[in-house]
Amino acid sequence: MNVAEAKETLTTKSRVAVLGTLAELHQEPIKYNLNALRRLVKELQPDLLCAEIHPNDWQAGDLSQLPPEYREALLPLSRRTDIIIVPVSGSNQRQLVAPRGQRWLRLRTWIVRLLNGQLRLMQRLANGPQTINSGGFGLLCDGVCSLTAWVCGPEARRAWDESNQALLDNILAAIRRDPGRRALVTVDCRRRHRLEHSLRHAPEVELVDSVDPKSATNCTNFTN
Repeated sequence: MNVAEAKETLTTKSRVAVLGTLAELHQEPIKYNLNALRRLVKELQPDLLCAEIHPNDWQAGDLSQLPPEYREALLPLSRRTDIIIVPVSGSNQRQLVAPRGQRWLRLRTWIVRLLNGQLRLMQRLANGPQTINSGGFGLLCDGVCSLTAWVCGPEARRAWDESNQALLDNILAAIRRDPGRRALVTVDCRRRHRLEHSLRHAPEVELVDSVDPKSATNCTNFTN
């Protein structure tokens, strides 16, 4: 890359939207089911789909253990369209935050299950993609997950922070490899608030509303 190309890469902004997903809850009879997710991504028409899939899992080709939003909705959609899947997960752990260390392990495990259950209940009550991907609900999810990470112990908190940072780094690397493309990032909704906050401060990113491609409120048009 010559100097002119390097400068163009630094000045070219990529439109990026972040969409929170619900794993197995998408299979339940809620408004934000697999069909709604598939329809929303199809309407957004991204060039790149930065998916919370670990690169090692993607390269191995064994996608049977992926959450249903990828296995049953987004990967089949990408095969029928021009959407390019980019695996960006920073952790191959299936459970986002798990208790570590032996001190009070049984009690902390019970508290984590309680917090996860409460979060799942709130996600069911929120129901639709607009609420799930709203700023207020994202802040609530981030707060619950931060509390969960605290209960899990310092080692778990470090792992949580490191996986979020690796996810951000992988997304930015994908954008820098192909600047100017429309990128949709799909992540567990518990990561969305923190990720959006970090992306908003990235100079190469123009953050866009994921649940309304024609919204002009605090965002630009993703599809144009």
